[in-house]
Amino acid sequence: MRELDQLVAGSDPLDATRDASRLPALNRAGDIAGLDRLARTWHGRVAANVRDTVTAGAALRDLGFALASLERHGVDLRRVPGAEETLLRLGALTGEVPRDSVYTYALRNPENAVRSFTELPEEALFIREVRTAGVALRPAVDALLEALPLTAEDPVLPELLAEATRGFTVFAQSLLAVKRAITPQTFSGELRPYFPPMTVGGQVLYAPGGAQMTPLLVDILLIRPEPGDHAEEWYEGYLRENLPYLPAAYRAASDRARRHRPLLPRLVDEATGHSPVRPAAGRALAGLRSLMRELLRFRLPHLQLAKANMNIRPDGSLGSGGYTTDSLDHLAELTLARHRLLSGATTEK
Repeated sequence: MRELDQLVAGSDPLDATRDASRLPALNRAGDIAGLDRLARTWHGRVAANVRDTVTAGAALRDLGFALASLERHGVDLRRVPGAEETLLRLGALTGEVPRDSVYTYALRNPENAVRSFTELPEEALFIREVRTAGVALRPAVDALLEALPLTAEDPVLPELLAEATRGFTVFAQSLLAVKRAITPQTFSGELRPYFPPMTVGGQVLYAPGGAQMTPLLVDILLIRPEPGDHAEEWYEGYLRENLPYLPAAYRAASDRARRHRPLLPRLVDEATGHSPVRPAAGRALAGLRSLMRELLRFRLPHLQLAKANMNIRPDGSLGSGGYTTDSLDHLAELTLARHRLLSGATTEK
């Protein structure tokens, strides 16, 4: 996945780098005619220059910036002739949703020629930290996937959990950097308008958002509700809505993960099935506790940040992923419940 993101970031089939630096000024001026010309210019280069998954991903990124800018200023993307059909074609080539996503916005955004909606330093920081967070979570997801079939006493398990914890530590630090640097007024007032829902092929598709990022996979691997859990029905609906926004490799990882019990409740059951808990299993529980501390260090500030933003928006507003903060409340409750389960797993009986 890292290789694909790097290849897409380095690809410029629409020759958008030459004009991308104009986008913030056009947005600041509300220059709809200029934005329309830019979108048509980039769109006109798709047919001749997009050939494969990599170039299609780069085209989705750059068209996404132009079309989302138009939508932010009240112009339907279909004002650009053929744009909707092109988005559908690009989505089919990439195997991803036919619009911009958190991956095109940050992880596939070239570092040496960053695309952005505004000239705000806060947006530059936002893109940088989301990229850092996304890169850090890849090895965490890989480690948890490798841990899925292992028993609580497998000697490899503690190092895999430590690897996942290291990745999630960086992820949590990136979120805290965003929380410290970007006020709710700046995010909600200046940046959020550039993340509108778009209707493509008759389907409402939501903009780049946190629900599309790899914590979704970490939750599936680690703490998701099990059959009979009161949160199971809500969580399955949440997955149906958000899994389509993941890249194909991550959707495949989700399918693999869901064929296994989530790691935390399974390992707690295995580790506490002996009295006293055996040393190797005790090390696994210690690794799980470290990982859960980092998960909470992300989830609770994220909930606070989302609520602070919603508090200054009109009643009924949705986040960029199409949610109120209720979904974050559910995720926080699930995480805390798993934390309590783990806290109750003692090394002696």
